[in-house]
Amino acid sequence: MGDIAGVASIRLPAVNDALRPLVADYLKAASDEFIVPKFGNLQSADIGVKTGPYDLVTVADKDVESWLAPRLLNLQAGHCIGEEAVAATPEIRQHAGDGFAWSIDPIDGTNNFVNGLSDFCSMVALMWNGIPLQCWIWLPVRQKLYYAAAGSGAFCYHDKSATTLQISQPSVDPLLMRGSGNTKGLKEPYKSTVLARMRTIVGRRYVGSAGVLATRIAEGEEDFLMHGRATPWDHAPVDLLCREAGGHAAMVKSAKPFNALDNGPIMAASSLTGWQRLHRHVWI
Repeated sequence: MGDIAGVASIRLPAVNDALRPLVADYLKAASDEFIVPKFGNLQSADIGVKTGPYDLVTVADKDVESWLAPRLLNLQAGHCIGEEAVAATPEIRQHAGDGFAWSIDPIDGTNNFVNGLSDFCSMVALMWNGIPLQCWIWLPVRQKLYYAAAGSGAFCYHDKSATTLQISQPSVDPLLMRGSGNTKGLKEPYKSTVLARMRTIVGRRYVGSAGVLATRIAEGEEDFLMHGRATPWDHAPVDLLCREAGGHAAMVKSAKPFNALDNGPIMAASSLTGWQRLHRHVWI
């Protein structure tokens, strides 16, 4: 179970556990309807570009988000901060800290999805004033659901069985730790300095999905995630799942807990000690 002392000064609403199976069912239904039929079957007309050639969006991304958003808001009224909605209307993101808000990443790892690689997922989080309360990460190919709730732990659901996730014996040597990191959003010359330091980590590799990587950290298979720019749809689920599995996540510059209003660099690690040592090795 995660340490939520960093947000203890803010009174959080009670976790509504009744939402757990409902949102899980919605994620699976959206996946079955819009994602699975397109996996390996995308046509050129199904694929678009947002900010650049490596920032792809597919018809499945848009359909999943459009289908999920009204259903989630019916479960809990508030705001909906979807990746594709924000891409079209950036002002939507400013509501991520206004009371209850849902974040949606319809397909996290779109490039993998487009290229027929299985490392992609769908992610949803329910936040309160920018702080993650509950999160769901659905892996369509593996048919696994990862779920976490603030102060209540992290779990993996597969084949009608549930496993409690608790990281044990994590690596704390930055040169031996495994994971992924990027410098998107950082400015030069700091960007090049950070990238050079990241490259000294032998176990650093490209995963292509923050959500998939978070599940591996929670399972004890990987040790870190480092991103130069935080977003609600990527990092609300990553932050909560990793912390509730016994790891540590925080904003790089302040070492404060993640808040969806903060778009600075973020890092998650399999332990607090590992986070601190990575911070010194890469970011300072």
